Amino acid sequence: MASVSVVVPTCELNKALANQWCFATAPGAVLRAQEPEPETLPEKGAKSRRRAMWSSNASTASGETESEMSRSPQCTCSIAGNVMSLSVSPEGCRQVQDALDKAASDSERELLVSELHGHAIKAMRCPHANHVLQKCISIMPPTSLQFMIDELSEQEGSVRRAAMHRYGSRIVQQLLRKCGPSQVRVLAKVILEDVVALSCHTFGKYAVTHLLELGTAEQKYGLVRAIERNIETIARSTSGGSVVAAALSYAAKEDLVWIARATVQSPSIVVDMAHGRRSHAALLHALSVLPRHEVLRAFGGMIQRMPELRTSRY
Repeated sequence: MASVSVVVPTCELNKALANQWCFATAPGAVLRAQEPEPETLPEKGAKSRRRAMWSSNASTASGETESEMSRSPQCTCSIAGNVMSLSVSPEGCRQVQDALDKAASDSERELLVSELHGHAIKAMRCPHANHVLQKCISIMPPTSLQFMIDELSEQEGSVRRAAMHRYGSRIVQQLLRKCGPSQVRVLAKVILEDVVALSCHTFGKYAVTHLLELGTAEQKYGLVRAIERNIETIARSTSGGSVVAAALSYAAKEDLVWIARATVQSPSIVVDMAHGRRSHAALLHALSVLPRHEVLRAFGGMIQRMPELRTSRY
């Protein structure tokens, strides 16, 4: 007997299966679902365009909502009262910096920063909170940064320890660059007193080079004479070469010769500096500013050390 096909619409077939209906069909009959008619191309295109438009509108609305939220006072309200506790964590310090950037007014920003008062030394030594202090220095007026300088000057040795600290040195450098000479006088005084120890230190040298660049004429003169008197110790240290180079770059013209003479007066100093990545450039600078007869005299004293000089890669 030939098989009989019964065409049943898809929706009707689903209903039948859901309600467990039974069809009485002839023997060998086959149930075949009727496929829906395909959409015409114009209808498909129209639906695709509508779908893309809805998606675009939704993303625009979402973007506007996020933008409004980012500029909302809630951004700073959620930080207020927790500035210091958030600043000492990786994610929290980013939230605090973001809140400082997006604060609606200077007074709102000042209110957030006030929570760091009394905690500046701790924040300077923290691998995360030091970034919050750096953000404060970059966007706040110098008068609002006085609390950092006050806390550094309250305890004896705090400036020196901060200048030699991996993270604290960044704060000292940026304060020297941002604040005026009168405001950082206390910091400059300590740097002048500890110039030898700082110059020979991996991080401390940056405080000296910054003061050589940004200090007053009097401060620069004091640094140059201190470096001149202690040239042998400073020049032979791993970090001291960059300090000598900075002194030669930023010293007043009338003081430059003192550093230059001190640099080339000892053949052993010359040999040591010639082998340093930074100090060899300072040595060449020193030779360039001296009168010719003094250069020739310096070369005369180095004849016996020529084999050692030739081993320098520089």
